[in-house]
Amino acid sequence: MPGPRLTLAAAMRTNGIDTADTRYDRVDVKPAPSMLQRVWPAGIKAMALPRRLYVNSQTMTQILAGEAEELLRHEAVHIDQWRRHGRVGFVAKYLADYVKGRAAGLSHAAAYRSIPFEQEATSRNE
Repeated sequence: MPGPRLTLAAAMRTNGIDTADTRYDRVDVKPAPSMLQRVWPAGIKAMALPRRLYVNSQTMTQILAGEAEELLRHEAVHIDQWRRHGRVGFVAKYLADYVKGRAAGLSHAAAYRSIPFEQEATSRNE
C-alpha cells in the first residue's frame, strides 16, 4: 500500500521554505523508479518534470528529515521553467544547450553546468 501523498509544497514547508504557491500542491514528490535511477548519471539526486519530482532514496530521506532546502528550491525553479516554456520547449532548449556545450568540447559536468536552465536554478539559491 503506498504511503501518503507528498507534494512539493508540503516538502518545501517541511524543509523551512515558506510557500503559499498552490501550483506546487499539484507536483508530487516520489522516489525515482529503479529503471530511471539506473540511467541517471552519477551524482543525480532529483529530476523535475512538469507535475512530478523524482528523487533518489537518499534524497527522499533528506526531504522527509527537513534537510533538503537547497535541492527543493533548485527543483522548484525547474518546475517553473517547465511551466514557462512548455514540455516541448523545455526539453528542446535543455537538450540543445547541453549538446552545444558538449560540441564545444566541455565535459559532461561542465556542459550540464553551462545549461542556462541549470544556471538559473543554481543562481536562485545563492
